[in-house]
Amino acid sequence: MTSFYLGLALVLAITINNRFAAVRALGVLVAAVALGFMAWSIVLADLDGTFARAPKGSFLPWLLNGEAVLITLGALLLLWTIPRQFRSTTNAVLPRSTTNAVPPNAVPLRSTGAAYGHLTRGLHWASATLIIAAFTMGQFIAVLAADDPVRADFLTTHMAIGGAIFLLTFARMFERLVRPAPPNPGQVQAAHFLLYALITATCVTGLAMADAPIHVLGLSLPSLPAHPFATRLHQQALPVLFFILVAAHLFGAIKAIRRMARR
Repeated sequence: MTSFYLGLALVLAITINNRFAAVRALGVLVAAVALGFMAWSIVLADLDGTFARAPKGSFLPWLLNGEAVLITLGALLLLWTIPRQFRSTTNAVLPRSTTNAVPPNAVPLRSTGAAYGHLTRGLHWASATLIIAAFTMGQFIAVLAADDPVRADFLTTHMAIGGAIFLLTFARMFERLVRPAPPNPGQVQAAHFLLYALITATCVTGLAMADAPIHVLGLSLPSLPAHPFATRLHQQALPVLFFILVAAHLFGAIKAIRRMARR
């Protein structure tokens, strides 16, 4: 299961930022279908009584159902953008020698002060794919019974994906430090800072909950000393904050796309 999600993240990172419109549209379609299947898995858990086995008073079923709504909205939003892929020229790759024939809105390989580069965008889509998968699996792990065999598979995959997210986050922060980025309003910069802080805190508290080192992408991430506070953060506070931030991010994306559609 881990290989599937890592492969999906790589495919989306490459296709959604491709210079060819048909490849971009295919990548967006794959992302929308993946989100649709994830939302459907939550609906099935509602229907087959999985959530009924959650501890009494647990907010996790509500959180998962809310996530299903957000995921569905995200899938619909992606589907709506597919026709725009064939009208957009912003994903053309800048050649090594710039001439007057280069479109002014072409995307460079790495970020500049005028545009985010393909590397930054690829890291964004790969991270987003894995974060949504890990978040959903994490909530299912907390709901499923300890002796459920599916829970063990989910936990192994959740930990490996979390390790990959940790590494990708450091890669994203390094790229932001060494390369200029387009100017953003203060609220956007604050949202980016909160996102990086939440991802880092979630990964660190996850490592504190791990019983052994986490192996991912040929690397071994050491487990950290266990602490009850880390467990409470990872299982209770951070998922709620993540849900709120993702909802705000989706709302911002909808506003941005509507603004572009009016041009």
